[in-house]
Amino acid sequence: MKILFVCTGNTCRSAMAEGIFKSMVEGIEVYSAGVSTFSGGSASNHAISVCSRHNININNHKTTNINELDVFEMDLVLTATVGHRNDLKRYYPDLNVYTIKEYAGGYDDLDIKDPIGGDYDDYDYCFLEIKEALEKVAEKIGCNKVDVLIDLDENGYSKYLSNKAKKS
Repeated sequence: MKILFVCTGNTCRSAMAEGIFKSMVEGIEVYSAGVSTFSGGSASNHAISVCSRHNININNHKTTNINELDVFEMDLVLTATVGHRNDLKRYYPDLNVYTIKEYAGGYDDLDIKDPIGGDYDDYDYCFLEIKEALEKVAEKIGCNKVDVLIDLDENGYSKYLSNKAKKS
């Protein structure tokens, strides 16, 4: 399965979504792009810092303009906003495209606010908003997310092991 995350500049929301989702799943190809960006730039400094604080590395992220991708190779395209979704639907009527929150389900506001120009806390809020929705997306597409596995060490004490979700 191939999933593409889309926002405006591919420096904040879609870059973080790609990093977050890659950390949650295995066996799924994850990409990101922007509808209004040049290719080869980096993620914003705050996006990199926030992801790093949550143990997700997007230091080597390079921006990609959506026009450089064959969007029809993607099984699912998830956008940051309704505006992005509608633009893609207008240009690619047969594209399997939703907002991240729309596909996740359970949200009234389907947009993820752009943190660009905001402070660290704005980016952290955006990160947590994306992560919450992507946990629902992972469950919906059939990823069995295991947050913590409990095992006993050689002395009989509990130890905690993290595990990525795997496509079933």
